[in-house]
Amino acid sequence: MTRILIVEDNEDARLALSTILKDAGYEVVEAADGSEVVDRVLKVKPDLILLDIIMPRIDGFDVLAMLKADERTRNVPVVMVTAKGRPSDLHKARTLGAIDYINKPWADGEVELRVSWILRKRRRGAPGRTPTGGLPAI
Repeated sequence: MTRILIVEDNEDARLALSTILKDAGYEVVEAADGSEVVDRVLKVKPDLILLDIIMPRIDGFDVLAMLKADERTRNVPVVMVTAKGRPSDLHKARTLGAIDYINKPWADGEVELRVSWILRKRRRGAPGRTPTGGLPAI
């Protein structure tokens, strides 16, 4: 079963993402804090990470940079999920190695569609970026 790690400090958002993904048939692992992500990734070996940007202690950009700098975790695809919708944030996320960026609140069906698309592309050996942020629209 495909395993997705949700890293989100807001309990309501984490629960909503978890419910959406479990209902779509994915195994979900949760983390409420960016400081535990690298260890969690090494233990649970997720197929995809949904990562919030605004978190206490370590923000999502720093977590993303740590994941991409570590040889053991750099190939795990990361999707940023955030209420920050500025183009500069999207650019920074892409530059650091995120393959997609989902704004809160997300549209009905958006999370499932993007996750499914990324995972299908990765299984076929394609880079996995979803068509957002300057790439062709869905």
